[in-house]
Amino acid sequence: MKTPDKHFRIMLHHLFPVLIVLALPGISLRAVGQGSPPDTVIRYTMQQQDSLLASPVTPAREWRLLGQSKEHAPYVLVIRTEQGEVEIHEQFDDVIIIRSGHGMLRSGLNAAGQKVSGTEPSREWRGGNIMDGKERKISPGDFIVIPAMTAHQFIPDAGDSLIYWTIKVRRTRGISQ
Repeated sequence: MKTPDKHFRIMLHHLFPVLIVLALPGISLRAVGQGSPPDTVIRYTMQQQDSLLASPVTPAREWRLLGQSKEHAPYVLVIRTEQGEVEIHEQFDDVIIIRSGHGMLRSGLNAAGQKVSGTEPSREWRGGNIMDGKERKISPGDFIVIPAMTAHQFIPDAGDSLIYWTIKVRRTRGISQ
């Protein structure tokens, strides 16, 4: 019998291409023809991504910008060699795909001790601790959606580097807290 997590992963594996098309702002399904906007496809081969990751990892350079939507929502490649800080984003969902490495995702709805930056409705909270956290093992190929206003923290396994893609999706409707 499949566990709910395994069943969910299998379902997402089959739905992933559809979810990406639906989740990425600015993607159009209409045919390219007269009057269509110019081709704005962003593509990085695995070799190009490896080159981006080859530069030294420091707390200030733990992510690499791959591009952004027309709404300025970034697409990034993240490398974690140590525990990340707790993050909460007011206006963005995080769509994450684990590329390599193993670790843990801690998430919850209540956190304490964070520092706020930005102004409403684009605030972010960083640092502190998740008070009601749930922990999940994560590994290559996992597809994760973290809704706006959800505290989350990535923790690589000891001696491992956790590398993942993050696609920020701006919320266009109200967010309940």
